[in-house]
Amino acid sequence: MNAVESRLYKMKPGYVEEFDELIKRFSQFGGGSSDEKYIHSKAFSNVYEFYIYAFFIGLYKDIKFDVSPDDKLKTFWEIENWKPKDLVDYLFCCAIPKSDFKMFEVESMDDSGVRLEIDKVKGAIESYANGGFDHINKVIKSDPSLVEKEFFFIELLAEANS
Repeated sequence: MNAVESRLYKMKPGYVEEFDELIKRFSQFGGGSSDEKYIHSKAFSNVYEFYIYAFFIGLYKDIKFDVSPDDKLKTFWEIENWKPKDLVDYLFCCAIPKSDFKMFEVESMDDSGVRLEIDKVKGAIESYANGGFDHINKVIKSDPSLVEKEFFFIELLAEANS
């Protein structure tokens, strides 16, 4: 693993505090067994699963949430721990072109230049994920009964991708 790739996987993207209640409602903090997930009615076994889901909702619908440097973001786990790795790699493949990442120049940059490029990717991931959370929040607030539907999250993703 080269230095750039290593830094990408070490990043810890965050979400704005206003989505904390939504995230805690639908995802299990600290993982947990499948049985615990169903006992507590969680749609996602881990926060990162919901985060990836929200990223793709935001990306497919082209909804970005402006995250400023002043926003105190809540973080949860380094990307290197997210699974499946193929899906994480796909997330990077989608985020990098949206971030104005200097793909060819980065290998010859000094440490501070690489850090700035990685921050661009992190910013794109955070912007789309928080945009996805914002969209999900609005959908639920417009009709709270939707979350009672067994396939709510599947249908929401299918609608976003169409």
